[in-house]
Amino acid sequence: MCFREFGIVPEGFIDNNRLLWGNSYEGIPIYAPDRLKKQENDYIAVTCKDEETICRQLLEMGIEENKILYGNHKIRNYLFYCAARNDKPEDYIRLKRMTGSCPGVVFDLQNGMVLGGVEAWTYELAGQLKKQGVGGVYLTTDNTLTGPVNKTYPAHIFRYTECTGQKEIIESGVSAIAENLPCTVICNFPQYIFWSACIAKRRYPEQVRIIAVQHSDDETYYEAYGLWQEYIDCCLVISSFIEDKLITYGMEKNKIMPVGWHVSCDEILDRSWSKEELPIQIGYAGRVTVTLKRADLLLEAALKLREKGIRFCLNIAGTGDYMETLLERMREEELSGYVRLAGYIDRKEIPDFWKKQDIMISCSEREGHSISQAEAMAAGAVPVITDVSGARDDVTDGYNGFVVPVNDLKVLVDRICVLYHNRGRTKQMGIYAHETIYKRQKAMNQKLFWEDLLRKVWL
Repeated sequence: MCFREFGIVPEGFIDNNRLLWGNSYEGIPIYAPDRLKKQENDYIAVTCKDEETICRQLLEMGIEENKILYGNHKIRNYLFYCAARNDKPEDYIRLKRMTGSCPGVVFDLQNGMVLGGVEAWTYELAGQLKKQGVGGVYLTTDNTLTGPVNKTYPAHIFRYTECTGQKEIIESGVSAIAENLPCTVICNFPQYIFWSACIAKRRYPEQVRIIAVQHSDDETYYEAYGLWQEYIDCCLVISSFIEDKLITYGMEKNKIMPVGWHVSCDEILDRSWSKEELPIQIGYAGRVTVTLKRADLLLEAALKLREKGIRFCLNIAGTGDYMETLLERMREEELSGYVRLAGYIDRKEIPDFWKKQDIMISCSEREGHSISQAEAMAAGAVPVITDVSGARDDVTDGYNGFVVPVNDLKVLVDRICVLYHNRGRTKQMGIYAHETIYKRQKAMNQKLFWEDLLRKVWL
């Protein structure tokens, strides 16, 4: 059992099957649900398939929601946290940092060295820090079959499939961090490398600093960073929405800092917008998936625009697991004259892609802070986007774009129609969009930001 690996023995099992009451499993007694009313419990872990029904039953019994753990990530998060509190730092050599020694940086690439948005941000930061003379290493996993796609720093690859259990996975991470002391760990994901970093800091508090980055408006980030916040020296957030919500999960406000990222943005915007007699160009760049990105709504929007007699071309750049279904639906709905699939576009070509678009569209249900959104605005494309995290940090509704309710396709289509029928306004909003991003980029000094931050966490 995973709990036993860390020396944590459950007080008992609760089961609705009365035939099991009074028995035991592997020495642990099995009780009726009424047992929960008779004693105080730190946490109740729901480990069956029908989590929703059991959680509802527990709430109806008066169990506090914050004591109910369900889902693999949430259970592991609390399990490792409890195990860390039981860990005895005095059992490890208390290393002190040598005066004048320069800590290196350890980068968390938990999902493998792939070409995702978080990974691209990490590679860019790594390149910048290396130029500044900072040593470093990537901690990554064998989640992908390809080798490292970025060689700025050497990569330590964890072979999780060869580990015998959860404890070995965690300890392998702690050991890798211990080999690079003193170091600042930049945690991108609330998963094993993050948990290992926190435990490493508990064991070697003078040798480890942790900068956690919340890249997404995802409950797993809030739950993990909020619970482990005592080990986090600084938490970087990519939107004001995320900052406000993270505080409600227990993160100290003085540990939170907004972080920006570089977006290519020329001082002088050199482009044109479609004239009234021509189809309006609508662009989408990102993962072609239904989960979170809602790529299925792109075609629904196209159908509604066609019904309204709008002349348009929807240009979709990217790949994903919805691509085959999208192609099939395009054929069924005879949309080939309205939708063009550009496939994967190299990052160097992204600015040119957006300069050909009048509008940037996004139907996402959840974002952290869309880089695509900022890239489009930098090129003068007018964003028509859903009201997700980061949207209003860039877009002032009606000034440099439109922000619409999530899943409200009618309003989204109506805003596109407004731009279609008033090309002069489209151009002006595109100019304002560019100005917004340019001013922010001009004021941003990433080199100075990271120099100050890496120094601050060691003070």
